Amino acid sequence: MAERRRDWSEFGKRVRSRGLLRAFSEGPSPQPPPPPAPPPAKDELEWRVEPGPLVEPDAQDTVEFEVDPEVTERLRMCRLSCAAVIDGLADLPALEVNGRVLEVALLRMTVRRPEGDAECCVRQHIPPEVRGLVAPGAGVMVLAHDHDRSVAAIDWTATGEWIGSKLTFPTAHEQYDWPPREEWPERGGIEIHDGNGHREELDERRGAWSLASAGLVSLTPLRSRVDQRDEWQISLQLANGSTVEIVDRVPMLALARLRPGNESRVGTPIDVLLSTEGEVTVDWEATLRQPELRSPLS
Repeated sequence: MAERRRDWSEFGKRVRSRGLLRAFSEGPSPQPPPPPAPPPAKDELEWRVEPGPLVEPDAQDTVEFEVDPEVTERLRMCRLSCAAVIDGLADLPALEVNGRVLEVALLRMTVRRPEGDAECCVRQHIPPEVRGLVAPGAGVMVLAHDHDRSVAAIDWTATGEWIGSKLTFPTAHEQYDWPPREEWPERGGIEIHDGNGHREELDERRGAWSLASAGLVSLTPLRSRVDQRDEWQISLQLANGSTVEIVDRVPMLALARLRPGNESRVGTPIDVLLSTEGEVTVDWEATLRQPELRSPLS
């Protein structure tokens, strides 16, 4: 762990000196892309991935998951190295399968294929080292499908080499999916997708409660999970100076921006909803529209 912290500190200094997000949006230097990787052997499906740490869930909270053979075949045919620009993101509840947790997001991209630009959207893990930096307008390297213009996946190994940092991420094929267009995040947006009635409850509160701003005081992990997201104790200072504490499921894209290390970004503005009875809940999607959370190192 000491080595990882040292690497991240050096990476952070480089980012602050030259602006990682600007480098992302400008794309890679004008060099010819590396040649496509040769087809893997019939039984070899490593697909250029690095092992990454996974949170261990309770066994009763996971389900047995069988990889769709179509996903494996699509990954096998993703051999064309290209640059891409992220157009939108959506934070998803984690996949809890086969005794492990896979943190995933939807990434809508424009892929710079040799024959012309193509749009696609992939469900995939985002490495923790850059999770708080990836935003609409960021550039990445992808491996695109040989023939299907709607299929590509981010090549985090090549992206890490491009920015000069080793990125860690899981190998599991279960993380990948290419959803239909109606499920894609909007261009320019960082959305929070949820299930089990959470989204409907938030929409109801948005219509009935008032929107306000609060300042972050602290974020404390609770080591509990509800509906595929970790619960945190959140301390907030309201505009009237009072401090409230709530327990909430914090989306990973918000957490990466509000607690990039072991320290919370105290004072960061948080959009909250207030009921007439004094109840408080965080609107994470609105919070992620804050400029300082979309480009924390710019």
